[in-house]
Amino acid sequence: MSEPVVTKKSNRMLWIVVGGLVVMCVCVCLIALGIGGYFFITQNNFSLPQSRATIAPQITLPAARKTSIAPSNSTSCADLQFFTVQGYDHIAPNQVHAPYNSNPPTSGWHWVDPQNWGIYTSPQVQEQLVHNLEHGGIVIQYKNLSPAEIQHLNDLVKRDSHHMLLAPYPALPSDVKIAVTAWTVLLNCTGVDEEIIAAFIELFRDQGPETVP
Repeated sequence: MSEPVVTKKSNRMLWIVVGGLVVMCVCVCLIALGIGGYFFITQNNFSLPQSRATIAPQITLPAARKTSIAPSNSTSCADLQFFTVQGYDHIAPNQVHAPYNSNPPTSGWHWVDPQNWGIYTSPQVQEQLVHNLEHGGIVIQYKNLSPAEIQHLNDLVKRDSHHMLLAPYPALPSDVKIAVTAWTVLLNCTGVDEEIIAAFIELFRDQGPETVP
């Protein structure tokens, strides 16, 4: 009895069938993985992280209130202001650059070396302070405050001095007495409101583009 003859045509059909079965199995596995992954994520309440740019505009600070420093005067802070990044370029001292998009500045051209953290009794160079903001620092600047108000700010910074800098700044806008800045964020106040300033620090400290100890 002779063996059956296997033709090229039958071989081709066999491979087509095998290939089809393999593709079908792969599709079934992918569908199963997709469905399983969906249910795993939904059951565990996982969600993708939002970018800081998306989260930041949703932040609201507590309403301004009177302080105990000057009970006869109402103090308040304006809404948060968010500014477009003006870059990260280093410049030499006294080097001319384009105007900043805020006063005080919150990003842009800055000196190679940041200022040391701490409390200052004389105005500091804005181009140097921008580098502190890039490192995630909080800079508080003020003008026309009473000695008691200045002491209140000093005490606030001393209690939690990590990446904090306090200094006078006579060039603040005429209707602003205190400006609190972080990288691309500005809070203007007409008086000391520790609750609002502390909330700003909590939200924006160490959120700059560069991480430092």
